[in-house]
This record gives sequence, structure tokens and C-alpha cells, in this order.
Amino acid sequence: MIQDVNRARWSFRLYYVLFIAAGVLFFAYLLGGFPSGRWRDILLFVCLIIIADSVQISLPRGGASIYASSPIDLAGIVLFGPAVMAVIEGIATVVTEGILQRRSIRKLAFNVPLLVMTVGISGIVYRAFGPLADIRSPMFLVPLMAAGIVYYLFNTWAVSLVISLSDGRNPLHVWRQNYMWNFFHILAFIPVGAIIALLYQNSGVWTIALLIIPLFLARYSFQLYLDMREAHINTVAALTSAIDASDPFTHGHSFRVSRYALRVGREMGLSSRDMEMLEYAGLLHDIGKIAIQNDILLKVGPLTEEEWRSLKAHPNIGADIVEQLKFLREAAEVIRSHHERPDGTGYPRGMRGEEIPLAARILNVVDAFDAMTSDRPYRKALPVERVIEELETYRGMQFDAEVTDIILDLHRKGEFRIIVETDATTEIYDSLVEHVQV
Repeated sequence: MIQDVNRARWSFRLYYVLFIAAGVLFFAYLLGGFPSGRWRDILLFVCLIIIADSVQISLPRGGASIYASSPIDLAGIVLFGPAVMAVIEGIATVVTEGILQRRSIRKLAFNVPLLVMTVGISGIVYRAFGPLADIRSPMFLVPLMAAGIVYYLFNTWAVSLVISLSDGRNPLHVWRQNYMWNFFHILAFIPVGAIIALLYQNSGVWTIALLIIPLFLARYSFQLYLDMREAHINTVAALTSAIDASDPFTHGHSFRVSRYALRVGREMGLSSRDMEMLEYAGLLHDIGKIAIQNDILLKVGPLTEEEWRSLKAHPNIGADIVEQLKFLREAAEVIRSHHERPDGTGYPRGMRGEEIPLAARILNVVDAFDAMTSDRPYRKALPVERVIEELETYRGMQFDAEVTDIILDLHRKGEFRIIVETDATTEIYDSLVEHVQV
């Protein structure tokens, strides 16, 4: 485990240093074609980017933030080319992050080259289309589309790589969970960039100010969406805590199950949407037990056939409760299926193998893991090594083979530890990068 962490640290540092060096060299190369007489344009666009970047949105997973200045960058690429935009982004980033936001030197040292290379490479792609890139023809939208896609891919993948190296994760998984869903945002911003360029070219400087308000409204709408999603999670978590509090033996169980499930889902590279649904299902998987009498739930001895039949109804009851809420309907099927087993001996429907939703297969394993590592009315918590033996023994029968293998592998690497407090587990160390243009 220590060797893996040291290797990750060295890989991270090497990538970090090489990326900064590449950014400096690339900036020097661009300056060779820097046109004269552009300082008025540079000053204006620096101010526009600083205004657009004066507010940021923290992504729900991954430790990065997004900014709303990409349409301005794309417009500048069309109007001025890669060299001028590299200077503009370099100055704007230093002012925004170094002076206004007071970020650390090491973050600034990465983000300046990141944004210089993002606009520089995108600008080179745009100019590579030759006459087609002439703004006087509507065909300039073709190279602008290509430049916008390169802009998005380079920026998000550069950040995904540094995050993956910082905590030992698969870069594709990081990208899928944090940035893939942003692709349609950049597609929507490409026409906005084209409008900014056309207005600046044909109607003068003052018209650009008209577009600042829509950019802020777009940012505000996106922040409202994230706030609403956070409110949903907090409401569900509060409801779950109230339910768990009635049983001292399962207090915190639903929270822990959701954290374990997210750890597995992250390792499997689930999308951001699937991770959100998995978190909801993990928190609410036992909500159906509110309809089960406490003397059954807390019974020390074996259950009678009638009591067992009553207990086995809780997945259906929970799913029926949850599917009444629109934003939880996808989680309802997962809750209904979280006691199904690969060999068909589970309940309530006796589903087999891949008939069972992937999220339900994840919950089935981590639910059992937490149950075995927690005190229950009929026994004390089992040692972790004993629990691992149980997972290995019933792999492919009671527990999904793929999910079990992931947990076993994470355990061997020391990355799947028992949660003893209601806190999310920490990463190996914090990501140093927080700047993504969207």
C-alpha cells in the first residue's frame, strides 16, 4: 500500500512538473507570432474573463470547479488567434486566481499553463482550417465547432489526469464522473462564442456587455440546479437518520452503505448520474422497514416463517414509497432489488445474474458487508478478515462476482476501510487543480 501511494505521488509530481514545463514552452512558441497593436483588445477581454470568472461553481464530485468564460475564450480565438488569447488567459488567470481568489502558488502554477494551452491549442486547430475560418462567412462555425470540442477535451482531460494521479483512480472514471456531462454545455456555448465574435467585429465593443448578463444567468441557473440536488441529498440523509435512530443496532447503517456503494461505484467508473442515483438508493434502501414491527427487527432469536415473510416485504414497501417522488423513481427499482442474489435465491422476485440492476448488485454486497461488520441484536460485529472470507466464499452465489472482486481488491490495497464515523472517507491527498472552463 505504501509503495502504491509513493508511486502515485511520484507519478503525480512528474506529470505536474512536465505539464507546467510544456505550458511554458508552448507559451514561448506562441509569443513568436504575437501581433502588435492588440493591447486594447487584450485589456477588454481580460476584463470580460475576470468578470465571467468572478464566480465559480464547485463540482459535486472530484474537487474541481467550473467557470463560465469559455464563450469569451472561443470568441477571442476567432477574433485574435491563439497567441493573443494565450496572453489574455494568462493575465486573467493570474488576476482572478492569484489576486482575487488568493489561490496557492502551486495551484496557480498549474492553472495558468492549463488555460494557456487550452486556448492556444484550440486556436491552432481553428486557424488550421485556413480560409474556412474567415468570420465573414457563416462557414466559420465549422472550425469553431472543432476548436470548441478540442477546448473541452484538452481542458477536462488534463484535469482528469492530474486528479487520477493524485488519488490513484482511473482517469477515464474521473472524466466520466465529473466532466462527460459537461459536453453539451460546451456545445451550447459555441454559438454564444460565435455571437460575441460577430458583435465585436461588426457592432463595436459596447455590445459585448449585453452578453455578460446571459452568462451570469446561465451560471445562476446551474448553481440553482446544484443547490437543489444538494438539498435533495440532505433531505434524504436527514430522513434516513431519523429512521435509523429508532434502532441502536442499525444507527448510521444507511449512511455507511451509501458511502461504501459510492466507493465501489467510483472504482467501477459509473457516470455522475448513476452515482447520484446510487447514493439515493443507498440512503433509502431500508426505508421499507418503517412498516415492519420493531419486535421483528430487534428479535434476538430466529424468526418464524410469518415474521420472515413480513421482513422480506420491506424492499417492495420501500420501492413503493420512494417511487412516489419523481427525482427518486430511478432509485425505486434499485431499492426493490437490493436483496436479490446472483444465484436466484434472493427476494422479492428471485432475479438472477445481470437481470438484477448493477446498482442493486452493489448495494447487496455493501449492505451485507456493513451488516457483518456491525453489532446486531443476535451477535457482535465480525472481524474484517472473517467478513472478507465470507465474501470470497459466497462470491458469484450470494454476492455479485464483479462487485465482490472490486471490494476484495480495494481491501488488499487498504482502500476499503470500515467507516466508524458519519464522515466521508478522505482521499490520499487533496487535488491541487480546481480550474475547469465550461
